[in-house]
Amino acid sequence: MKTIYMDHASTTAMSKDALEEMLPYFSEEYGNPSAVYSYGQTGKNVIEKCRERIAKCIGAFKTEIYFT
Repeated sequence: MKTIYMDHASTTAMSKDALEEMLPYFSEEYGNPSAVYSYGQTGKNVIEKCRERIAKCIGAFKTEIYFT
C-alpha cells in the first residue's frame, strides 16, 4: 500500500533541488542572520539574494517576500 502524507501544513519533505542548495547553510554557513558578526552577515546577504530571486520569479517586490 502506498503511503500518502497529508499534514504538509505542519511539515513537508524538502525537494532534492532545495536540499542541494541549502546544504552549505546546514553545515558550513550557519550563522544567525540577525547577528552582526561575519557568519551572520553572510547568512543575511544570502537571504536577501534569495528574496530578490523569488520576487523576480513571481513578479513581486522583494519587500513582499517573507520566510517563515
